[in-house]
Amino acid sequence: MGRKILFITTDMMRWDSMGYYGDPYARTPNLDSLAAGGIRYDAARNQNPLCMPCRNSLITGQYPRTNGSWNNGIPLPHDVATIANVLHDEAGYRTALIGKAHWEPFSSPKSMESDLGVHNRYGPLRGFDFAKLQAHGSVPFNSHYNIWLRENYPEYVGEYYQLLDMSSGHSQMIIEGGGQTGAVFVKDSKIPRELYQTDWTTDNAIRYIDSLDDEEDWFVWVSYGDPHHAYDPPVAEDYINWKDIAPYDAFGESDAQRMEWLQRKPWHWEQWYTGEKFISFEALEGYSYRDKLTSDQIREIHQKIYTSNKLIDDGIGKMMAHLKDKGMLDDVDIIFTPDHGGMDGAFGTLLIGPSMTDHICRLPMIWKPAQSSNVPASVVDSPVGIIDLAPTFCEIAGVDVPEWMDGKPLPVSNEDGDSQGREYTFTQYESHTPAASIIMNAMFANGIKCVLYERSKTYEGTEGELYDLNEDPGELVNLWEDPSYAAVKADMIETIRRDLLARPMFHNHPIPGALI
Repeated sequence: MGRKILFITTDMMRWDSMGYYGDPYARTPNLDSLAAGGIRYDAARNQNPLCMPCRNSLITGQYPRTNGSWNNGIPLPHDVATIANVLHDEAGYRTALIGKAHWEPFSSPKSMESDLGVHNRYGPLRGFDFAKLQAHGSVPFNSHYNIWLRENYPEYVGEYYQLLDMSSGHSQMIIEGGGQTGAVFVKDSKIPRELYQTDWTTDNAIRYIDSLDDEEDWFVWVSYGDPHHAYDPPVAEDYINWKDIAPYDAFGESDAQRMEWLQRKPWHWEQWYTGEKFISFEALEGYSYRDKLTSDQIREIHQKIYTSNKLIDDGIGKMMAHLKDKGMLDDVDIIFTPDHGGMDGAFGTLLIGPSMTDHICRLPMIWKPAQSSNVPASVVDSPVGIIDLAPTFCEIAGVDVPEWMDGKPLPVSNEDGDSQGREYTFTQYESHTPAASIIMNAMFANGIKCVLYERSKTYEGTEGELYDLNEDPGELVNLWEDPSYAAVKADMIETIRRDLLARPMFHNHPIPGALI
């Protein structure tokens, strides 16, 4: 019998929204405990800030340019091998995914993920023996959770904010306000907690684990869809009044201050805030944050996010307690990470968008090795990424890391990170609309972030962003043209071109009409 793997992910959870990073409003005691007793990665970042590319990098251990999934709506090809294939075929693991997959557009009728729900099947799916899927309340319409809620508790389907309009055959985001402040994507949901998507995911994960023989090795991915928008957790679970939340510093004190910050950056940043041009599919076409997003609305959105995070933390605690009661917790490796964060009001914006800031790229990643492995707790500052998770699962399972993976196993200490030669991480972003084409490649090393813009119809290829996070953690001062950083910038650009852009690129095609 080997070590079992409980892999827990969330969607759009910021690194600084955790209690163990000092957020005074967070209620995350179980994650705080995992961080204290395990390995906390303080320089963890994703390789793309969007859901689909990030999740496809996660299950393949590859950069987006390698596996071809470079934006939402761009599927992972069906013949691409995943970590679930490796663990199942080479290590004999039982493999399951409970919750959100999103390796291909679930708004497309051609999606294998939607097909499972429509035909009442539970796998196989990309190497997973069992898949029971959920995402964001009423989206996707054909997920196992959505069908279960619709068939058994139809009176509560409308308690979710309907995020997508599919009536035209193409997915379109529905942008409406709600709650007490009229905040966009907010809804005061009266759905009972036991029917809410988070508890459904937790309970189904426990039920699946209980279906296995105690001697079986397993890899169970529990993938929560929160705190991603829409912001609609059960209102009865709100534990703090939004009025008691202090104004968010990164939102700024005024429109003038936000414009001052944004005008230091390349031009699409200001357009994202003002909504004057549709600069990316994550930026909400025709919507102006400048005119419509207030400090009070940000505070109410944060209240909903805190509630969502607490429910997730409660679920993690419930799973750990259950494993302990079964006598198997000491032989389970627990790894936790979001796919990405969210702007959540930073620079006056929401969601993700065309950005490489740590609001969306830095991750609160934790690995609590099985107690039987005798790996001590530590805080690791070595740069690590989402692409390192699949190789880590291979190492835990005792199988060789496939040559097709770009990542390598996570270090268990800073000394281990040094021996691996970890010096930097890369993050990529690419988006094209009729109004703008934005291609960015970011490198993080030694507290410096360099974002190189590639040549496109929008940019010449000479633009970029450079931040000294040691002095400017909010990424307010763009040092791209600062002569005192010229040598650092030149070295980082050379590294990006040599170690990332020189890699072969596969550019898969989008599925028409599939936004997410």
